[in-house]
Amino acid sequence: MTQSTTVPVGSFRTGRLAEGRPQALDAWRVTTDDAEVAARIANLLGGQPQPNEGGGKLAHEVLTKVETVRLLMDGPDAVAAHMILWGSKGIIHQCDGLEFLSPEEKKGQPCGCPPVFEDRKVAAKEGRGPMPSINLTFRIAAEPALGKFHFMTSSWQMAAQLSDLTDALKRINGPAICDLTLELVAYTTKMGRGVCYQKPVVTVLGSPDTVTIEPPQVAEPTPTPAPSPLRREARLTSEPTIPSAMESIHSVSVSAALLRQAAEVLGTAGHEETVIAALSEIAAGRQQAAELFRLREQFGQITAIAGRALQGRDSALT
Repeated sequence: MTQSTTVPVGSFRTGRLAEGRPQALDAWRVTTDDAEVAARIANLLGGQPQPNEGGGKLAHEVLTKVETVRLLMDGPDAVAAHMILWGSKGIIHQCDGLEFLSPEEKKGQPCGCPPVFEDRKVAAKEGRGPMPSINLTFRIAAEPALGKFHFMTSSWQMAAQLSDLTDALKRINGPAICDLTLELVAYTTKMGRGVCYQKPVVTVLGSPDTVTIEPPQVAEPTPTPAPSPLRREARLTSEPTIPSAMESIHSVSVSAALLRQAAEVLGTAGHEETVIAALSEIAAGRQQAAELFRLREQFGQITAIAGRALQGRDSALT
């Protein structure tokens, strides 16, 4: 796959630095060197232009209010992907999964990466193999004249779906309307530890002739709850993160007693399972559909779903 040589006017990001610490975000962050572009992004996607203090070399940043942005991608050439292993002096291994792309003396030779995708992940985790490096180039569908943006990620989930993405773009046979979404994933590991992270997902919708280009909808800002022990560990990566005491844009304030009562209502066996159940269709019958959708998208609203479920139980007992 090739990549356009046009210099992007800005970058989409899933995280930033806050007081020197990496921080995961619940909505897209856009950085740019152009103040006018930053102002237009804020108008389209919400948020306020501000000096970039969250990391990266570009001068301005906008912390948007949206988790989904409608894009215009110029076919499969808008997707560039390879595998990279970094060393102390720079890149020591760069390949396409089959052959070396660098260094020059090895270019075209078999790279030796495991043929099985899961084995590649294990090798990368142990520091023996490269990780994905994916670069998406696109325009914002509501205002393509603004210029090209890009999004870079090392997400293994996106790497696993790249062939489906490029095949879908090929079928459009021209510019394609797509949605780029930060999708919340929450689950409990076999060791009983709660895990949550934002997964970038690209959905190909169709050609501009068949898909209505609607301006992105600005989400309502989520009130910042009081500090609590339940927090998501903040990282810039798109991979799973283990909850810790590290600060995040959105946190969840739920007492242990409330979680125990919610577990009785939802029929769950532990705190992590209770949180996941509240975000899943298990609770669909207890809440209005629109509210449930918002709660699933905004993890910080978990208190509301648990509290209202308890109200329903208490009402039934009186």
